[in-house]
Amino acid sequence: MEVKEIIMLKQSSLERTEFKEEELAPIKKLDLNDLKVPMPKNLDQLLIWTSELAQYNYAQFLDQSEQLKLVDEDNLEEQAEISQKLRFYRGNALIENQIKDFYLKKLLDQGEATVKGYIKSPTKKNTRYAVISYHDYDFVSFATPEILNKFPADLINFVQKETPKTLADIYPEEAVFLSAIKKFIKPFKAQYKKLADKNREIKEHNTVAHKIYIKIKNKEATLQKPTESKPKESSPKTTENSAVPVEMKQGTIQKNMAPQEKPLTVIKKRKFALNKDK
Repeated sequence: MEVKEIIMLKQSSLERTEFKEEELAPIKKLDLNDLKVPMPKNLDQLLIWTSELAQYNYAQFLDQSEQLKLVDEDNLEEQAEISQKLRFYRGNALIENQIKDFYLKKLLDQGEATVKGYIKSPTKKNTRYAVISYHDYDFVSFATPEILNKFPADLINFVQKETPKTLADIYPEEAVFLSAIKKFIKPFKAQYKKLADKNREIKEHNTVAHKIYIKIKNKEATLQKPTESKPKESSPKTTENSAVPVEMKQGTIQKNMAPQEKPLTVIKKRKFALNKDK
């Protein structure tokens, strides 16, 4: 089956004055949960490393933020250096937390992980985090409305493990676990980027469509109504051997015959025995 590609509206579409109704249809954003990613055999270990690395990178981000406050305003070079580190640590922590939360949500849906309870965010008033147990390890994951509704549980007292201060605190052989995490994150990161790019296009389309409807309402643009073509009336084809009773056919033939014409009488031939010469 051939799928018709949807052409999305751009900001430049606002320059037009005529639009088709199907062009303005809203488009639903793509869901992160629909990403197709592999489920490695050592997923539990990879998730532990990813979770602890995210904590380490976020702690480094907070530390560098404090360092930036102490830098002299005229020292632009050091400011730029610290700002680069901030982007590095924050970006890494973000993608690591995203992939951790993504896999934990999948494991919850598959019944392989359980929600032990929820904890309040220390900084955000109405934000909660889920304590998710998987293979005897307790992960802290952002509690989405979907998780809160699907897995009801009480608030619990939970003391999280101390944040790693060095990479060696996560795993002594740094190169080994960093290489493993890089391979783990790569397919997710590539697909996530495509999804994020597509969702940005969808957001622009829906925003522009809304503005166009306002233009149409204000008579600054017109909406082309689809022209409905009348379906052609097709008469059923009849064949000589159509399903008509034999009696009716014979009756019709006789009616159509001229009065002077008589029905033909078929004379059966007699069979004569031949005398063979003896």
